[in-house]
Order: sequence, then structure tokens, then C-alpha cells
Amino acid sequence: MTDETNDKPPGDEAENPQGKEVGKDEERTSPPKTSGSEQERPSESLSVEPGPSEPDSKAQPAVASSEKPTPPKAAPTAGSKPTAGEKPAVAKKGPVITSDIAGDFLIDRIRERFGDAITEAVATLGQQIVRVKKESYVELCHFLRDDEEAAFDMCTDLTAIHWPDKKGEEFDIVLFLYSLPKNRRLRVKVAIADGEACSTVATIWAGANWMEREVFDMFGVRFEGHPDLRRILLPPDWPGHPLRKEYPIGYQDNEWTDKHIQYREIDYDTSLIDVKYAERR
Repeated sequence: MTDETNDKPPGDEAENPQGKEVGKDEERTSPPKTSGSEQERPSESLSVEPGPSEPDSKAQPAVASSEKPTPPKAAPTAGSKPTAGEKPAVAKKGPVITSDIAGDFLIDRIRERFGDAITEAVATLGQQIVRVKKESYVELCHFLRDDEEAAFDMCTDLTAIHWPDKKGEEFDIVLFLYSLPKNRRLRVKVAIADGEACSTVATIWAGANWMEREVFDMFGVRFEGHPDLRRILLPPDWPGHPLRKEYPIGYQDNEWTDKHIQYREIDYDTSLIDVKYAERR
């Protein structure tokens, strides 16, 4: 008889010294053998999680090398539609551009006719503005209504602007004109001092009558030659003018209300209220 151990190759005794047979499950789970050069080459694509005996610092370079930084998002344009969860982009407003009017036939005629009386002729946001001295204000208005090329037959609005810091020109009277035949708009401005009267244009455009009364009521500007200059919004004896800059915003005239409003104490029977509610039910 021959010994069973002698029949095995010499290499098997070193690999399995206890003489145990290797099962099929252990063969499947055992890692494949690699050459020495492949074992020494570090893994570039796979990240190795640290085992119980390995510190976490060894795995950090592999994790960092496998992660790619996300590119920054481009800022949305003003015309693009916002995606879910994003706020729409707000278009920035540019500065208001005011430029001198040049090459306009009507403005050139006005400058030629009135000369130095026209101190400014500018356009801003598509609106033409002509500033005239107060001595030529009425004459310019007559020209703008009667001239065939101008034909400003409608006064659409008349208001004022209060500039307390402009000494001698505290108020700007702004006249808004429209030409039905020419389909054209024009603003006329004239500066006056505080306490100085402005010439009326109610005799040129009848609609300016109530507009000048409103300016008188809110700003205290008087219009010389007005046919019926009196307050139109507030009572005749109301103190002050609410649209002037020095007028207090939270002002309440308790003295005026105590003088003109009669307060009465009403004694009512609450039982009547109960009866009304009962009828509704």
C-alpha cells in the first residue's frame, strides 16, 4: 500500500497544510490571483472603503479623485423662462436720457419765433418739453393753439411742481397739450416764484379753468385773470395747501373739524338690534 499523502503534489501541502478540501463555494468567493505588478498598482477608478483595521485617512485620496466638481450654473437672462424653484430675472432699468431737440420743424419754428424766451427744448422718454419765460407764457400758448402747424386745440392737464430749494423759482407750472389734427403732444413749463401769480390760460383752453383751480387749492398758486379762482377740492377756509413740500404728511386739523362738525351722542336701544337679527333668522 502506498501513503495517500505521498500521492499529492508537493505544492498542495504548503497551500493546504491541514489536508482540508476546498469546496466549490470557497473557490467562487476566493479572489483571483494577480501578478505582483497588478497588486502593487493603485486603483484609480474604484474607491476603497476603510476596513475596521484601516484608518479613514487612507481612503480620502481615492474618494476625492473619483468625484468631479459640478460646473457653476449660468445666470438666467431677462428673456428666458425661469425653471421650477427659480426666481425670474429682473431687467435693470437704465438711466433716463434727456436730450436737446434738434431737427424738429415745429420746435425750430417756436425757437425762431420766440428767440431767447425759450430757455429749453428737450425730449425725455418720447415726450417733448418746452420751457418758456413767464413774460412770454401766454403768447406762446396763443401761438400753439392758433398756428396751423401746431394746432394744439386741447389742454389735457395742468399741474405744478414745488421746488422749495430753488430761490425765486419755487414752482413749475406744467401745461400738457394735445393736437387732434396733428396727433401730437407737447409739454410747456414756466417757472414762478413763491407768492407770485401766474397768468391764466383758461381764456385760451376752457378746460384749464378747473385745473388751475386745483393747483390753487393744492399748491396755493394764484392765476391772474382767472374767471372764478376758488378752491375746488377742500373747504374755502381750510388752512394751508396739502401738496406743498412743507405741508406735514400726517396733519389733522382738529380745530377745523371741531369748528364745522357737530358731534352728537346717540342713545339707542340694543333690544331693537336683537329684534332685527331675530327677524332675519
